[in-house]
Amino acid sequence: MHVAQHDGGQPSRRQAWERATAIPMLVLAVLFICVYAWHVLDTGASPRLDAWLQWVDIMIWLVFAADFGIRTWLSTDRWRFVRTHPLELLIVLLPPFRPVRLLRAALLVLDQLNRNQVTRARLAIFVGTSSALTLLLCSLAFFDAEYGAPDSKIHNFGDALWWSMVSVTTVGYGDVYPVTVHGRLIALILMTLGIGLISFAIGTTTSWVMDQLKNVEAVTEATDREVSVLIDEIRALHAEVAALRTAFVTSSDPDHQPR
Repeated sequence: MHVAQHDGGQPSRRQAWERATAIPMLVLAVLFICVYAWHVLDTGASPRLDAWLQWVDIMIWLVFAADFGIRTWLSTDRWRFVRTHPLELLIVLLPPFRPVRLLRAALLVLDQLNRNQVTRARLAIFVGTSSALTLLLCSLAFFDAEYGAPDSKIHNFGDALWWSMVSVTTVGYGDVYPVTVHGRLIALILMTLGIGLISFAIGTTTSWVMDQLKNVEAVTEATDREVSVLIDEIRALHAEVAALRTAFVTSSDPDHQPR
């Protein structure tokens, strides 16, 4: 996203705040992912540890809510800022409870990656990170929903990760499938996001390959032109050498008569 600057190229107060907090907020987003993963994978966690992880979740949510409030207050057009930052608004509006942790975890990281102007390199990083994040979070959420359910095919996190991989690539062997309502909802989310991300990744890769081919063609054409110029110069030099040789022979042999 773009941030407006004051006249003379001086950063606005909101821009200065975002630059100063970009790394800490990204660290908090990754920390939230770790807390969410710990909470899901530690199936034998004690109630005390579960309560502690819940408090960490709430504290991170409060920090992001405060950051959004400060950035809104520092904006010159506050209503426009709220309207043009739906990810941050959604993060704040979603309560810090277990049913929405999957969505909040994804939004936190994606928002931090999207704060800077998008270039081709950053776009590739964004797509790759989004794909890996989708697989990880859907695997965690699927494991959380399916593990321990009657007739569940999920016995460990590896089974959930395998299911995510075959689902997002539309292979679908059918050896692992959801048996709970929450699991089916997660499968629907993964299939929807997965197709979009794969299509986007293929399109980005195709665009990059086409650009590289265009660059190769441009270099080839430039090389051909340079070679053509060199050939013309060599021919000109050959003609000059031949003319000089003829002149030299003529001047050294007075009896020489040109044919």
